[in-house]
Parts: sequence; C-alpha cells; structure tokens
Amino acid sequence: MSRKKQRSAFDQASEFGRGKIVVYQDYEISFRKIGHSVGRNQTTVRRICDRWMQEGTTDRHGRSHPPQCTTSREDRQIVRMAVADRSVTSRTVAQHIESVAHPSVSARTI
Repeated sequence: MSRKKQRSAFDQASEFGRGKIVVYQDYEISFRKIGHSVGRNQTTVRRICDRWMQEGTTDRHGRSHPPQCTTSREDRQIVRMAVADRSVTSRTVAQHIESVAHPSVSARTI
C-alpha cells in the first residue's frame, strides 16, 4: 500500500470530497469505483451516501457529548468561587449559579 494511501485512511473526508461522492452516486457509479476515484474506502463512501439518502446531509455527526449549559462568564464565576473558598462544595456552587443566573446546573457540571 502506498504511503499516501496509508495516510489518507485516517483523514476526514472534506466537505468538497463528500459532495463529490454524492454526485458520483447520483450517476449510479459503484461504491468501489467512487472510493477509488476520491481516495476513500468503499465503506466510507457507502456511509456518506447512506447518510445523504436518510438525512439529506453529508455533514459529520457533531459531538458525542451534550452541548455546554453554562456560558463562559458563568464558568469564570464558578472558578472564582472555587478559588476564593476552597471548602465550598460543587452542590453549593451549583445552587448559587441556579439562584443567580442559570435555571439548571448540575453539581457534575461544576
């Protein structure tokens, strides 16, 4: 296997590359031939085409964790409280943040 082929095995498909795959698929070219022409594995090509057919998008899925529930300002406030009083618990900080600004902040978030 060539060096370029080995390296591209772990590269993410660019938005342009994913678009090319979808266009090739519209012309009913096999996954194997599409993969060869764009330098991707046929399994990757199939996954991108399946996502296009099911979701109407070629975007990669987002984060595996939920979005952040506190703002950067609230984060700074949390850090200041923890530094100012080292004996304060995460539950106490969460209760304070809930009372001041944010409706639901768990102790785990803190």
